[in-house]
Amino acid sequence: MKWNYQCPFCGVWGNVDWERSDATFTCHSCQRNHAPPGPLEQRSAYVDSHEWPQEIEEAVTLVKGVNCTVPGCSTHYQTLDHRVAWSKGGRTSVDNLFPMCDSHNRSKGDSDYETWLMEHTRHELKVPITLKKALLPPRRT
Repeated sequence: MKWNYQCPFCGVWGNVDWERSDATFTCHSCQRNHAPPGPLEQRSAYVDSHEWPQEIEEAVTLVKGVNCTVPGCSTHYQTLDHRVAWSKGGRTSVDNLFPMCDSHNRSKGDSDYETWLMEHTRHELKVPITLKKALLPPRRT
């Protein structure tokens, strides 16, 4: 698994084996020695895998919390979700991973998060909106 990150000095993208991401390397562009930034230091850095190392999961939950991030859901997360799906070019990074409960994660599948959320919210609110209309006093004309 490769850890893809930007050099902290010149910003050029490089990569190292995840298992060696705590070693010191020389940037191929600026020739400066550096330790690759970790997931908390560079949230856009990513691994080239659909799966993520524990350190990335810990960074995601530290930044975004331990509950499902779907509005209205307070369930403790059971997995992380790629907001831009891995199959559609989404990266396995702190920026693109969000805590989610299994139910919402299965429901979303590979859908675009914003599109899925609109449909999910519309479906979830359909009954309450209908009840609200039924409880409103009749309109005066």
